Amino acid sequence: MGFLLPGKVHVERRLLISAPQRSIFKQVNVLENWVKWSPWLQADTTMQLLYSGPVSGVGSTLKWLSNNTSVGRGSLSIISSVPYDSIQLLLDYGKNGKSTTTFHLTKENQNTLVTSSLDSDLGMNPISRWFGLFSDYMVGPDLERGLFNLSQYSGNIKTVNGYEIIDSIVPAHILLTVRDTASPETIKPKLAGMYQRISKFLKSRNLSPTGSPIAVFHNYSNLQFDIEACMPVASIVAVPNGMNCIEKDAQKTIMVKYFGPYDLISGAYNAMQTYINDRELQITGPAWEEYVTNPNKEVDSTKWQTNIYYPLNSFPGL
Repeated sequence: MGFLLPGKVHVERRLLISAPQRSIFKQVNVLENWVKWSPWLQADTTMQLLYSGPVSGVGSTLKWLSNNTSVGRGSLSIISSVPYDSIQLLLDYGKNGKSTTTFHLTKENQNTLVTSSLDSDLGMNPISRWFGLFSDYMVGPDLERGLFNLSQYSGNIKTVNGYEIIDSIVPAHILLTVRDTASPETIKPKLAGMYQRISKFLKSRNLSPTGSPIAVFHNYSNLQFDIEACMPVASIVAVPNGMNCIEKDAQKTIMVKYFGPYDLISGAYNAMQTYINDRELQITGPAWEEYVTNPNKEVDSTKWQTNIYYPLNSFPGL
């Protein structure tokens, strides 16, 4: 009877995850991420893990060794990686055989349908074929748990390269602004001069700013920045030529807090851009920087706080 049973096993589970296709693909395509959501790697927190090959994609390999007899030893290797649609892996259990596990990702609006499956060839062993009848019952719950964990983890990822990305609503405010162009070499003195001009006007009207200085970066082309220096004020005031006083509506944004000297801020921008690309966010206008720390009062540049904002139509997942 055992020889008449199916020689191959296919177990499959699906889950619609509220996260973009690209983001989920990165979680599965990097084996070091699996300890965060895979129930197989969470079964024994003391097991030894050894990574080899590339960090991601084909050839990336994880070997494990556990004293837990139900976990044992084995390896997991990526054998196919098609951004951002599918990833196939080889599970090698040593003398207990091999299996392939596959993740298929299908974009559905702002969500992703993830299909996780496991395939095994039971060979000619009749005992293995008898156990194959129970594969869906034994393996299915692990696939479901893995998809659930992946959903929870992917939906909560807000940190990229060490930078925490924050959903933020900037309230309506009024700005005094001066707009000009500058090269990468002249942007610092240009901005300083623009802020001095705004400060001089405020003093002449006996006014005070209501918040931190802001710089809006409208465009960058032909080695020229189109920048606008801004200072928040309490109300609309008449201004001279070359200066503007504008009222800005409340705006949904994503924001990151950067601490450090201004010339090293590119890392924060790169993290923001990765977050935007992974979630396929629609940016609705220019980015801006808010200079929370006054460098004239804080000599330690590692404590200088700059908030970077990108305006959105809506927050991710909404």
